[in-house]
Parts: sequence; C-alpha cells; structure tokens
Amino acid sequence: MTLQSTISPWWKSPYFAEKAVDGAAKFWFSTILIGQAIFSYYIVAFYYTAILTNDIAGLNKVMPAGHIEGDYWGNIAVMGHIIFAAIITIGGLMQLLPFIRSKIPALHRWTGRLYVLIAIIMSLSGAFMIITRYDKVIGGLIGHTSIMINGAIILVCAVMAFKFARQKKFVKHRIWALRLFIAVSGVWFFRIGFMAWLSIHGKPVGFDPVSFSGPFLTVLYMMVYIMPLAFLEVYLRVKARGSVSQKLSTSIGVILLSFILIGGVFGATMGMWLPRI
Repeated sequence: MTLQSTISPWWKSPYFAEKAVDGAAKFWFSTILIGQAIFSYYIVAFYYTAILTNDIAGLNKVMPAGHIEGDYWGNIAVMGHIIFAAIITIGGLMQLLPFIRSKIPALHRWTGRLYVLIAIIMSLSGAFMIITRYDKVIGGLIGHTSIMINGAIILVCAVMAFKFARQKKFVKHRIWALRLFIAVSGVWFFRIGFMAWLSIHGKPVGFDPVSFSGPFLTVLYMMVYIMPLAFLEVYLRVKARGSVSQKLSTSIGVILLSFILIGGVFGATMGMWLPRI
C-alpha cells in the first residue's frame, strides 16, 4: 500500500465535515433570519396599520373571520394573536443570535422569558380561535387538527426550555429552545412552503383556491410541523456524534432545504406580502 492511497481526500476529512455542517446551519439560519425579518415587517406594516386605523374590512379580506361582529373574546384573541406575531418572530431571532447570548446575557434571559410567555399565550389563543370559530376558519379538519397539534408542541417545548434554563442545564435548554423556535415558526413555514409550490407551478395545483382544500394542502399542513423538527433532530444528532459521511449528507440536505426556503420567501414577498403593504 502506497502512502498516497492511505491519505483521504480533503473533503472526506473530519475537519471539513464539521465545517460543512456548521456552515450549512449558518446558511439555514441566515435564510430564516432574512425571511422572518421580512415577514415581521409585513405584519407591522399591514396588520398593525389595519388595527390602528380600524380597517376591519381590509383585515377580513386577507384573514377570513378575522373580525366577527359581537364576538368580543374571539376578536380580542385575534387582535392579540396579530400583535404578538411580530414580537415573537423578532424575539425568536434575537434568542438565536450568538452575540446576544454571549455579550448581553441579561437581554437574552429576559427576551427568552418574554418569548416563552408569548408562545404560550399564542398557542392558547390559537386553540381558542380554532374551537370557537371552527366553521369560519379555513383549513378544514386536517388543517385545524395540525394547528392544534403544533400548538401542543409549542406548549411542551416552551415549558421544557424554561425548566432547563431555570435549572441552569443550558445544553438541554438550548436544544428545547431550538425546538420551540421551529415549532413557533410553523405558520411561517406553511406560508413559505405554499408560495414555493405556487412559484414552481405558476398556478394552483393540487388544491382548490376557493375552498382552500386539496391533497397538496393536506400534505403541507402535516409536513410543516413535522419536517422542520425532523431536520432539526437529525442535525443535532449528526452534529453531536455523526460520521463524516453523515455530516456531509446532512449539510447537503440543509443547504437544499435552505434554497427551497429562499424560493418560498421570494415568492411570498413578491406575491403575497409586498402587494398588500
């Protein structure tokens, strides 16, 4: 055996595999950061303006049953849900920034507590809206069930993230905080996945745009709350104890997912968010 045959290519080295999986994760986070920042701007520019100007008609055009005359508590739940949406989106991104965690730990702790509290409130208010407005909210049984399951996942992740933070078990806290961030982003993932599909086909395929039902939406409702969490679990395990080949394949998967997200963010921005502002 020659010396040359015993030397592995540089791209098969553990060092490169570790850098690849870290780089893919940073690329994914950057995609999420930009996409959710745009989404937060849209929420403030459109929904906040509609609430402040009492533009109920405009609000109901994009949010069916957003305001129902006489439904006091239901309307309160909707308004709270909208107001907290931008706050929790920005807060979640702040929680993931390493600079804030290391350089401004007090800000990280307090925004973390606020994030957990809002996540719980939004989960409960979302469940309240589904239960009390079941026949008025689009999505059908599968969509409503998926949202309820996602809300339950958010509650579990929020409690566990807070629990381990209080116990100063920060490794476990970080894992549950990441799970919470992914679960909270479920609605955002749905919008991005929906617009990525429309961008690819150029027209409604696999669903009825009037009733907003069909096989594609059925799959999307289930996948946006399963696939991102599954990707996270794979990443965490491969990052901790994966082989070189596993880290490389995971890096490729995360990068491909990021490009799909980029397409969805572009489609949602140009086709849904900016036209409404």
